[in-house]
Amino acid sequence: MNRAFFIILFVALLIIPLSINNVNNEGISYFELIAEIGIGMLEDSETEKEINIVVSESQKNKITKKLNSLNDSNNNLLSQFEALQTETLKDVNAYVAKENWKQFSETNGGIKGIYLSGYHLLIEEKIKPIKEIVNNTVVNTIVLDVKTDNGHLMYDSQIDSVAELKNERIKYDSTTLQELQNELDIYLVGRVVAFQDPIFSRKYIESAIIDSKTNSPYSQNGQYFLDPSDKKSREYVLNIALEACLLGFDEIQFDYIRYPDTSYQGLVYDEVSSFENRTKNINSFLSEATKALHDIGCLASADIFGYVLNAKNDNGIGQYLETIVESVDFISPMVYPSHYSRGSFGYDYPNSHPYEVVTAALNRGLSRGINEEQLRPFLQGFWHTSEDVALNIKAAEDKGLDWIIWNNSSVYQIDFFTTIQS
Repeated sequence: MNRAFFIILFVALLIIPLSINNVNNEGISYFELIAEIGIGMLEDSETEKEINIVVSESQKNKITKKLNSLNDSNNNLLSQFEALQTETLKDVNAYVAKENWKQFSETNGGIKGIYLSGYHLLIEEKIKPIKEIVNNTVVNTIVLDVKTDNGHLMYDSQIDSVAELKNERIKYDSTTLQELQNELDIYLVGRVVAFQDPIFSRKYIESAIIDSKTNSPYSQNGQYFLDPSDKKSREYVLNIALEACLLGFDEIQFDYIRYPDTSYQGLVYDEVSSFENRTKNINSFLSEATKALHDIGCLASADIFGYVLNAKNDNGIGQYLETIVESVDFISPMVYPSHYSRGSFGYDYPNSHPYEVVTAALNRGLSRGINEEQLRPFLQGFWHTSEDVALNIKAAEDKGLDWIIWNNSSVYQIDFFTTIQS
């Protein structure tokens, strides 16, 4: 074989290992191997006689093994770098989402929102008054349906099962949302109704809560519930949330993030048997969803019943204050005075005492160590006078809290947002 070839090989083998260990994990010295091959070549370098260097099969195998090991090492390093780069990007997305919320909140005096039904977005007589309210009051946030109580999606989804479900009622796309945000300078929250879905639960019965009396999907006054522990149900809801985030929402808000109330009308279903399992299923879903949403640049929140602020258990639905608050960025307890039973907080008619009832409910949550930054109540924007709604707001603001007003009809009066001084 040609001497020039071996000189090149010899130099290459000397240079390559400089960046790696010169002894491999089998105890083979790289430099001893090179020396063994090249020593004869170097000793005879001044002679004119052609030298034939013979490399044994054992030596060839050692060289090949070492070069392959080096190649594998480089591939592993590349894979590790790509994984690190991906994780860094996710961390950046989460940081940016939180900073955007923080800066918006600080600039605008907090999050002050109203709910807008997705069905009403394109109806002029609905959206025009809402735009006037945003432009002329403290309201700076809109909560807009992504997935509704009826199981409808308000956008064009790419999820496989949607074609079979035929549940799209398209009202917007990413351009629509961007134009809405630019026009009104708002913080935009996408509402995803999670485990109440009459379409999915009746199409995929194996993923639904089953009524043990009828052996059919459990119905609660026309509401049908998905099983929060079911893999297909969880993936479906999570994928909707991720698509919504990528459409341009700042935050995804999960509603009906619970099991159905077993005491309702005496109906029965094969429920999860323990508090631990119920809360584990709810909180594991929320934790997974929050992490996934952070990774792509959105925050996450959960609507909960108002009584969760008082309850020392999960009332059979899987919502327990101290654990659910650890799974999301914000919680929105629905502290509607009309929804509290007679005698609550010492009032025969709680709906007649909006300021006192909302204050008492929020005090219960704050007394259990919930951070003010995480507590963003849903307030009553229905069955109340304008002054009553304003008193709901005052109760939240007197506690230094953000808030959202709920009205299922998307109807609000501009004087709801009049400041009440006393």
